[in-house]
Amino acid sequence: MIRFVDHDRYHSMKATGKLPSPKGVAFSIIKLLQRDDFRVPELVRLVQSDPAIAGRLLKFANAAAFGRTRPIVSLQRAIVALGSFKVRDLVIGLSVMHSNKSGQCSAFDYGAFWGHSLATAIACQELAHFAQISSEDIFTIGLLCRVGELAMASLYPDEYAGVLLAVQDMQQDLVDLERQRFDMDHRQLSATMLAEWGLPEMLIQAAYHHEQPDVAGFPDGSRLQTLTQSLNFARSLAEVCMADEEARWSLLPGLLTRAARLGISGDVLNDMVDRMVRRWREWGAMLQVRTQEVPPFAEILAASPPSRRVSSATPEQSGKGASPRLHVQLIGIPPAELPALVQQIESLGHRPVLIDGSVEGLRQALRQPAQIVIADMAMPGLQPAAFCRALRQTAAGKESYALLLASPESEGHILEAIDAGADDVLVKPLTMQTLRVRLNTATRMLLLREEIQRERRGIMRSTDEFAVAHKRLLQDALTDTLTQLPNRRHGLDFLASEWAFAQANALPMACLLIDIDHFKRINDSYGHAAGDAVLRQLADLLKRTSRGEDLVFRYGGEEFAAVLPNASARAAVQIAERTRALVEKYDFLWKHQSLPLTVSIGVANLSGSEKDSQALIQAADAALYAAKNAGRNRVVVAS
Repeated sequence: MIRFVDHDRYHSMKATGKLPSPKGVAFSIIKLLQRDDFRVPELVRLVQSDPAIAGRLLKFANAAAFGRTRPIVSLQRAIVALGSFKVRDLVIGLSVMHSNKSGQCSAFDYGAFWGHSLATAIACQELAHFAQISSEDIFTIGLLCRVGELAMASLYPDEYAGVLLAVQDMQQDLVDLERQRFDMDHRQLSATMLAEWGLPEMLIQAAYHHEQPDVAGFPDGSRLQTLTQSLNFARSLAEVCMADEEARWSLLPGLLTRAARLGISGDVLNDMVDRMVRRWREWGAMLQVRTQEVPPFAEILAASPPSRRVSSATPEQSGKGASPRLHVQLIGIPPAELPALVQQIESLGHRPVLIDGSVEGLRQALRQPAQIVIADMAMPGLQPAAFCRALRQTAAGKESYALLLASPESEGHILEAIDAGADDVLVKPLTMQTLRVRLNTATRMLLLREEIQRERRGIMRSTDEFAVAHKRLLQDALTDTLTQLPNRRHGLDFLASEWAFAQANALPMACLLIDIDHFKRINDSYGHAAGDAVLRQLADLLKRTSRGEDLVFRYGGEEFAAVLPNASARAAVQIAERTRALVEKYDFLWKHQSLPLTVSIGVANLSGSEKDSQALIQAADAALYAAKNAGRNRVVVAS
């Protein structure tokens, strides 16, 4: 249940003029669509008055995600294609973004906030088909789901800065601190603002609960639960995009778990993330929102963990056995120092590999680096920082442990080399003890990386297996066992969401209830096995002959239902009559014997006066009852 901000308190906040809100064209569009008699040409004229918004709406309308084959060049066609209320919601999101790119709260990173919000919105679009919602709607809620945080920073800049610093320093929960300090939290403020702007209730519910979807209490497999989990996953993916390399590594397990819960496997996730990042960068450049380069997702998953400094204790001190034999590349070591260094490395159980200091030698080292690379910073032609950066640009080089040797006079370049990617720098002359400690440290570091990679591969395999299993279990929970159609629970949930969508966008829709005539005679004459066979064959026929956007489900017993989105009253009757005729002509078989079959169908069309979706199906049920009483094998439309 959503806890909104108290009505009087919210209006006091608005009176300050500090609360983020749609401005200009966006505000005018909200007012226009509050009228029952608004016309699309009026909306077109408003949008045309802001060329930036007009251009972005055209880009949305032509996006590949919407599945249109020919480009839309007319603003009026774009608005009709998107729908007036989706245009309103998109313009609200873009307006709030452009009006609030900076502010007075010193601890609130406005650039990072909008970069993260845009990444969430783009990720949401990639998840639209998982969430069973239009990509325009889910983009808007992805962009605005954290708007309450922005509002807190705008209303109470100094106090909220203190809250944010406390969260950062003491690792406390943001919601708890907000409630302690302000007697409300950002989730309540987000929901209150989104409701005032007229966004659909389902989107507001998802925004309010997306930070903790497991405690929302939504029915498993429901559209609202899936939307909330999709928004939670999109936010997690945005955090991965905005993070640096070290933080990104720690975020991956949670991201993979969220993907698995949506039934997204590893290969699908790789393509989805890479596509999302490309679009995020493109939209960020257009909207002047902060983004950053992100490596291919497969590379992120396969990478070793960020370098960590580990204890320099020897294997004897740590109680561990002998270290494994590793290859150690020696690059550009002065000839006078080489024999002693080789002897020390061999005495420690490793295998030295000599690389000369020529240009070709350096190229070989960069192409095929060993597990441990030791290079002399004083080697002619070697620029230590450039060498380290080049080494870290290759997949194998990222896995190597890079150890540089410095003469006393080159100490000034040590920090530069470390910043460029060197794991450690030793100042000559070397002692046996110093080299032993560093090589043991390198060995343990490499083993740690290998172990973490092994665990990560196991997590990825488990995640893929969990995703498949979760998808199968969810499918089982929403599927009728006998007919393999969606079951009553799934169908009624779909009906409710389509009803809400049609009501909000003034679109037509219809519902059919289909009942087999005299089904009891089949069971009595041929047995229940024959009745089951007939149900399966009818289900297959209904599924094969329905439109792509329709949902046919088993309502119960010998009754089936069909939800027909965007179907006019005339189209609904035509579909029902065609279905009735097909069933009458179809050859239903049981043990090579043909069984004649007819159905009665009740049709109910959305009138706009229904209080909920249940009223629509009740109207279809009443029409079905009338069809039965009128002699069966006929279609009756609810009055």
